[in-house]
Amino acid sequence: MTVVFGGAEFPAYVIDEETLREELLDEEETREWVAETPQDPHAVALLRMLGELDRALLSGLDRVHEREPGTAAWATAAVRLAHVHHWRGEFAEAHELLDAAEEVLAGDEPRTALVHQHRAKALFDEGRYAEAHAAALRALQLREGVGDAGLVASTRQTLGRIARELPG
Repeated sequence: MTVVFGGAEFPAYVIDEETLREELLDEEETREWVAETPQDPHAVALLRMLGELDRALLSGLDRVHEREPGTAAWATAAVRLAHVHHWRGEFAEAHELLDAAEEVLAGDEPRTALVHQHRAKALFDEGRYAEAHAAALRALQLREGVGDAGLVASTRQTLGRIARELPG
């Protein structure tokens, strides 16, 4: 099942079934959107999806430094920055940020689910499939409790892809 994210608020994308990476539906629209709204928090993720990882890193660092440490806004910015580090192959940095964000977001199930979802994808790319599966299962449990069908579908997609890599 293909789930389209974004659209009304920011450019739309889908998640690739094999890589679990987001793919933009319209790169030109995305470039225009980022140019018009560079300070929007979604710009970090969209720059990452465009493959502009150096710009995404700088933008992500700016967003993290602009927010009060220990707040939900800081943690959300940290998760976006962690995803940039993940795509850059900087897994230690990604996990450090995800750990810090999870600590801040304890008790906020929707945002904690986001942390686990991103952790699962980073662990997947590292080849740490059992850990990735456990993280994705935790994300699914939290997301099912919230009831957002699109996010639940995304996590089920992640679980399915990771499961194909697990032994027997």
